[in-house]
Amino acid sequence: MKDPQNRVEAVGRQACEAVSGKLIGGWYCFGDYDLVIIAEVPNNESMAAIALAMAAGGAIKASHTTILMTGAELVGALKKSEAVAKGHHWSAP
Repeated sequence: MKDPQNRVEAVGRQACEAVSGKLIGGWYCFGDYDLVIIAEVPNNESMAAIALAMAAGGAIKASHTTILMTGAELVGALKKSEAVAKGHHWSAP
């Protein structure tokens, strides 16, 4: 409170660039979490590295990571699901 500043851009951008990624944007919010960032990173391992580094710093008490998929990725998954389901009978317990 003594030195108000918006650190989302600087810290988020630095973290993303460290794993060859890009910060799309960061926003403060009300609710279960105080901050939302959207980042484009090369893979899940890179995002895990960012999350682990931020958690280890002690400034974050809780976080949640959600992977976003493009429409093309969903269509690819739907096509692959046919091969997985073929010949198997899935039923609810």
